[in-house]
Amino acid sequence: MGTDLRIAQAIGTLGCAMAASGIASLSIMSIPNILIPERRPPGATLPFEDTPGTSTAHLTHQWFDLYDRGSKIFPGISAVSSLANLYALWELRDSPTPVLGFFGSNWTTCYLAAVGVTMSIVPFTLTAMKKTNAKLKAHAKRDDAAGAEGTEGMVVSPQEKAKRARDDSEVVELVQHWAKLNLIRAMLPLVGAGIGFYAAVSSWAIP
Repeated sequence: MGTDLRIAQAIGTLGCAMAASGIASLSIMSIPNILIPERRPPGATLPFEDTPGTSTAHLTHQWFDLYDRGSKIFPGISAVSSLANLYALWELRDSPTPVLGFFGSNWTTCYLAAVGVTMSIVPFTLTAMKKTNAKLKAHAKRDDAAGAEGTEGMVVSPQEKAKRARDDSEVVELVQHWAKLNLIRAMLPLVGAGIGFYAAVSSWAIP
């Protein structure tokens, strides 16, 4: 097998792993950090049960920045790694499949499974995470129009105040829920990396 195939397999496998680790880091490190209270007792673990040391408005703005950056980075990494896997599939199209019984009798099943599960981060985001994303985005942008028009101090009705208070009370729970869904999403490219690595190791037996 040629060097170009090995390079494609490396890009496909490592790219999926990079996307998975980057996405997971948002749930494991970034979200706990923005939810951290102003002061925590020594030895305390994740601050999910504590009161954040920042306002809900700032909290959702921080979340939105993480979301926006991630949406510009991780789908691209996943797409590049998937293209590399498709190239590896093309290179191996006429080669025997020595140990791919788990994925069927050809390379197509194996590599398309890797591509499919990796790129499923997009439909997962648009379906399973849609409602949570929409609520957090709405809260993050709630006062943008007023700020642009210079009406931040305008008088709001009691009903609007009650609604804003309800929205504020949901923010921490929504962010926590988003972190859990995002961790599930990270598993998708991780599975893709595992399949790609399995295929690469299997191809090493081909003369």
